[in-house]
Amino acid sequence: MKQSILVLALFLSIALFAFSQQLNIIFIGNSITQGVQLDDPQLQSPPAQAASWLEKQNIGTIAFRNCGVSGKTTVDFLPASNTYFPKVTATADELTKNEGALVFSIMLGTNDSALRGTAKSRLQPQQYFTNMKAIVDELLRLYPNCKVVLNRPLWYSPTTHNNSTYLQEGLDVLKSYFPELGKLEDHYKKTFPGQVFLGDTAAFNYFENNTKLFIAENGNSGTFYLHPNFDGTCRLGEFWGKAILHAIKWHPAFTEYSMNTVAQAPSMTSDLLQGMAAPSLRVYLPDSAIATGRMVIALPGGGYQHLAVFHEGFDWAPFFLSKGIAFAVLKYRMPNGNPDIPFADVREAFSFVRQHAAEWKVDPLDIGIMGSSAGGHLASTFATHTTAPESPVFQILLYPVITMDPAFTHAGSRKNLLGDNPSQEITDLYSNEKRVTAQTPRAFLIFAADDQTVPPSNGFRYAETLQKNEVPLTFLLYPRGGHGFGNRDSFAYKQQFMSELSKWLESF
Repeated sequence: MKQSILVLALFLSIALFAFSQQLNIIFIGNSITQGVQLDDPQLQSPPAQAASWLEKQNIGTIAFRNCGVSGKTTVDFLPASNTYFPKVTATADELTKNEGALVFSIMLGTNDSALRGTAKSRLQPQQYFTNMKAIVDELLRLYPNCKVVLNRPLWYSPTTHNNSTYLQEGLDVLKSYFPELGKLEDHYKKTFPGQVFLGDTAAFNYFENNTKLFIAENGNSGTFYLHPNFDGTCRLGEFWGKAILHAIKWHPAFTEYSMNTVAQAPSMTSDLLQGMAAPSLRVYLPDSAIATGRMVIALPGGGYQHLAVFHEGFDWAPFFLSKGIAFAVLKYRMPNGNPDIPFADVREAFSFVRQHAAEWKVDPLDIGIMGSSAGGHLASTFATHTTAPESPVFQILLYPVITMDPAFTHAGSRKNLLGDNPSQEITDLYSNEKRVTAQTPRAFLIFAADDQTVPPSNGFRYAETLQKNEVPLTFLLYPRGGHGFGNRDSFAYKQQFMSELSKWLESF
């Protein structure tokens, strides 16, 4: 079977920036981040300049907060120390009330390298690694979808000696921290792919050769250079801005395959977002070192009228990859009253994955399906209208349409799938609570009680018949969240949801 393969650079650029209505950034650091010695730190500090640079890149609205504190070290920002970390979390909690991505930009290490100073004793590289890891671990735990950018500390002169003692020895220790930041990025590539990045690595050398970018300060060992002047903060802000831009542009490597379910498939580039005419499967493979052999094929929702490919599709890739689970997003065709059309695309996707199972190191007996809203109806249709070995081994359903009963279904999905006046026979056929048997694959369902679009009764009906047929089931019902929360940080129970889904995936 001939399949065309296309890596969509144009589509990727759309995917990267479409989410970016708001970018929320928190800067963590010391006096350089804070902007001491400047006339107006609020407007002139490196964070302010980084935000200004990013605004010029036309990626959306930028909101930032400066959590830099003069004289502070990795020790001061340790979660366990309960000193400055609570300020960071309070600030993050404030910003996460906004839609958009959350990014932490961190530059710590200058004061850790001081022979005498606020840290009391110079930190060795391993302890610097341990402290930074503790900070990042807690940020990832509290804000599961955030990104963290780790910037190298900035150069300072070998004559730096004010209230703290740095000198050449401190500068040498500072450089010894650089490989530790690289090790942190390597570590998180396997556990949290796409979330932790080695940020700026160029500013150190640039500032070392441009002392005119610093404020000349009088110290105990003569004139020293530690804090950038306004020209310096503008340049440093650009370095940090570029590092943040790289982080938000990053997306896991994927390959896009067209599905062979139409006689003459149009170019995928002509149908980027909705999948109405060009069915395709975007495949992400985990690092071979942690690959489990499991795979999930996701079906975004959209009322059988369009596809919410980001928060119900592509945005899930880092979560599954971090667990060693291969992940794919199917852009299926819209039914326009013919339910056989999207069903054929799902069938082809599963067949295609099984054909490539050996190549991709996927266990053909451990492939599950995931669907959201109308995509949840399609996923539950495939789970209940097929039998092993064709059927998925498990199903993950987010606020799914289940029934076609007009009293409980989503009217738009029903009309788009079955037409204006479907018969009772076809209505019953695609009311998937009526299709459950003892062979139906195990299920994980989640709803918000205040969902006004797809009533949670869809889930209750499905859960009841799954239970009657002794099919293993996990059902989550949160008090609020509405419809369509998907992978969005704005969902108040996202942390609990992700934790429960992780436990469920590990339970079999």
